Amino acid sequence: MVMGRKAGSSGWGRRLLVLALVCALVPACQVTPAQFYIPLAYALTGVCIALLMSPTPTAAVVGAVMGAALGAAVYNNSIKRQITDRQRAEPRPGSS
Repeated sequence: MVMGRKAGSSGWGRRLLVLALVCALVPACQVTPAQFYIPLAYALTGVCIALLMSPTPTAAVVGAVMGAALGAAVYNNSIKRQITDRQRAEPRPGSS
């Protein structure tokens, strides 16, 4: 006898639990358009360059992945720079 889900069970309980978790966690996420547009722009540029070099579906996928990874790195670097600039601009307690 195989242990597991009952025959005919559709898994609605799990789906409801996942939906509840997503609804509970989404408000904590701070999403800005730059998080999507910067990597997307780099991915599209990567696709174009890869297709110019080798017009195959594999090249398009590799170009998109590499471009998106580069775009994510650029976005993360700009965020890090904003944080360090903000920390430098804030006066430190105890110093006059």
